[in-house]
Amino acid sequence: MNLPLISSISGRLFARAVFVLATLVAFLGGMSSNAYAQAWPSKPISIISPYPAGGITDLLCRVVGEELSKALGQPVLVENRTGAGGAIAMAAASKAAPDGYTLIMGGSAVSTIVPAFNPSVNYDPIKDFEPVAYVAALPLILVAHPSIPAKDLNEFITYARANSGKLNCGHHGAGTGTHLSCVKFAKLIGADITDIAYKGAPQVNLDLLKNRVQLYFGTLPTEINYVRAGQLRTYGVASAKRVSSAPDIPTLAEQGLKGLNMDAWNALYAPAGTPKAVITRLSTEIGKILQMPEVRKKIEGTGSIMQSEGSPEELRKMTTDEYETFRKLAAEMNVKRN
Repeated sequence: MNLPLISSISGRLFARAVFVLATLVAFLGGMSSNAYAQAWPSKPISIISPYPAGGITDLLCRVVGEELSKALGQPVLVENRTGAGGAIAMAAASKAAPDGYTLIMGGSAVSTIVPAFNPSVNYDPIKDFEPVAYVAALPLILVAHPSIPAKDLNEFITYARANSGKLNCGHHGAGTGTHLSCVKFAKLIGADITDIAYKGAPQVNLDLLKNRVQLYFGTLPTEINYVRAGQLRTYGVASAKRVSSAPDIPTLAEQGLKGLNMDAWNALYAPAGTPKAVITRLSTEIGKILQMPEVRKKIEGTGSIMQSEGSPEELRKMTTDEYETFRKLAAEMNVKRN
């Protein structure tokens, strides 16, 4: 009896059996995912907004949700969960059932900046979520109460230095993009400016209009109407170039303030483990929605910038790269963490 030969044959048979079993499991798993996707959705879908009703993130949820409801034949509800710079909503979404019935409108703040600057948040922006679709970019604009006498950025910088310690800058919570903008702006111009945290844009604007805070790096879509109505003054957009929907507003950089190019953005995510077939269906439908002329008109009319939604894989790479960039920035800035 040739034992080595028998052992060799047994090993090959075992390896073949393992291969066949693995292939069968993958095939059945794929069938299960596809079968689930064919039956999905059979009940309402929720889109969680990390910010209050009335802000641009909430508006994007509702514009996309309305059309997604028509495409899927089920109600799409918007649920506002505020607090902790959006971390409360993200933590809740990360723990939701991965069944395709819960989405969250993440973005630059809650998906990259907040977790990078505050690692004690109860979610991992990469491991806990499945990217679905990029929605829109939201340029940040520096606005101020009109009682400030400065008429342009350079005059305002002079004014801020002369009134160092007397100005307040509103933002959406520690570690958010609006917070970083306040901190970086004060550092760049060499003035002491107190930053004050709020739940979101509606709350900041309420106090800004009442002159309880004097400065705010809000999104252009949210602030532009106040500027056009003369209720707020603007000193420029914090983007690399002017925004096509507001070409008369100069960038901070072209006025001489370098190093503060920051755009916010929003994108939809699902809890990790959501069936791939469902993610693909959602991504495809949202891609079609974002190409609708009426939808583009609504979103671009707010001052948001529409770009190609890309694939879920491209969104994952963008999220990961930006998250790592802000983690390095947090270390360099030695930001105090919670």
